[in-house]
Amino acid sequence: MRLLYLTDRLSHRGGAQHHLLDVVEAMAPFHDVTIAAADFDKDVAIPSTVRTHRIKALRAHVPRNRGLEPLHGLIAAADVVHIQNVMNPTALQMSMGPKTVVTIQDHRVFCPGPGKTLPSGAPCTAPMDDALCTQCIPDTEHRTRMLSLTKARLDTLRAAGKLLVLSRYMAAELEAAGLENIEIIPPPVPCGPAKTDAGHGFLLAGRLVYLKGTDLAIEAWRSAKSGHPLRMAGLGAEAAGIQGVEALGWLTRDALRATMADCRALLFPSRWAEPYGIVGVEALAMGTPVIAMARGGMPDWAHCGTLCVDPKQPRSMTSAIRKLEGDPVEALSLGAEGQAWVKEHLSPAAVHQRLNTCYAGLI
Repeated sequence: MRLLYLTDRLSHRGGAQHHLLDVVEAMAPFHDVTIAAADFDKDVAIPSTVRTHRIKALRAHVPRNRGLEPLHGLIAAADVVHIQNVMNPTALQMSMGPKTVVTIQDHRVFCPGPGKTLPSGAPCTAPMDDALCTQCIPDTEHRTRMLSLTKARLDTLRAAGKLLVLSRYMAAELEAAGLENIEIIPPPVPCGPAKTDAGHGFLLAGRLVYLKGTDLAIEAWRSAKSGHPLRMAGLGAEAAGIQGVEALGWLTRDALRATMADCRALLFPSRWAEPYGIVGVEALAMGTPVIAMARGGMPDWAHCGTLCVDPKQPRSMTSAIRKLEGDPVEALSLGAEGQAWVKEHLSPAAVHQRLNTCYAGLI
């Protein structure tokens, strides 16, 4: 099978990019694989049999024609075109058709604002509309531009052969937006060895920004007066200048997994509706429990190995930190429970077989 993957950037930074790299590595031994991306990070290892093409316009978030000409030949030569993280409506339109699969990993095709989350912090349950979106985007010119851009992406996706999402939440959002041909295929997540020690320290990982609730976790940890350090692995506006917190910066995937395995729990606060929350599942895969404000797609996995706390009651995260700090046996048991669930439901072999079946159904 001739597979063409289109993406904005091939990188080790972020769960979505890790997901795509895992898929490419799994498919390369069995298929003729080509990747077209706007950028390829220098430290990304791509299988030697995979062909690569740099097409800068794939990184544009607005309609852009210039530089897309090579796509015509690449698409014509492919049996299946798989798109991930391409937001240029022109590139999407060129690539769409019955042999096209699109993995949708965030809100940008159905929400012009901050991830289906109202300024009050409540989830937005209505379809995008100029009057409704005024709450999140008060500037008329910016709102009009973002609504137009989001609708252009959404309308283009109606011609896709298959839309893939990671969670039931994302499937429901796409259905509410009027899209069909949706399938839920969660990400492949390899498990580490079973933990024999509960670990020391709490961890925040990923994009360290306001919507991710970085400040909520820091405040909860401080309120707990924990004897365990708080480590932050990632980058973002809220990553710098925080007293008393160990800032690790952006870690390689292997280093992040090792850090997860060594800590008592991952803290996963959130102000917005997470499309899935891959970093939480990666912690469970290392046998480390998660303390989570389970929003959006997180309930697909947060029912296991996770202490779910009320997003409206940030102090409940403080109580959960104290609980796991004071009970290492419970932390080990909870982490083992989560790891067993990941091993059963998200094994790379099973997930990649489902993806192969999806591809075969489009030919």
